[in-house]
Amino acid sequence: MAKKEKRYWWLKLQENFFQQKEIKSLRRKPNGETLIIIYLKMQLFSLKNSGVIYFEGFEETFVEELSCQLDEDPKEVERTVDFLKNHDLLLELSPTKNQLPKVIECIGSEGSSAQRVREHRERQKVLQSNIELLQCNDLALLC
Repeated sequence: MAKKEKRYWWLKLQENFFQQKEIKSLRRKPNGETLIIIYLKMQLFSLKNSGVIYFEGFEETFVEELSCQLDEDPKEVERTVDFLKNHDLLLELSPTKNQLPKVIECIGSEGSSAQRVREHRERQKVLQSNIELLQCNDLALLC
């Protein structure tokens, strides 16, 4: 049986993430820091689904289910979801599918083999530069 390859995901935040008018506005709300953390957790939760969060129906509502998945207070999750919807940062594509549109351009992933190859190439670059440095030192000693 073949060993399943690990996959690594990341979320790139724009340098000006906290300067965006929507994020500034969200932060000024009561418990704004918590609301921003909930938004960031939502982004991380949606990584494997290209920015989509599915409502699977194991709770009564999308907000209740999301608060359970994120381990956050349902009232704070509801405030965050309402804000995001009002500012087009969360789009309801269907009753069971919500998308975070800004996340799509910030997602990246790679398999463990790609990571190993990248690390190998970096080691090769270091070795090559060390060899070149030694050659320069040998030439300097000859002079």
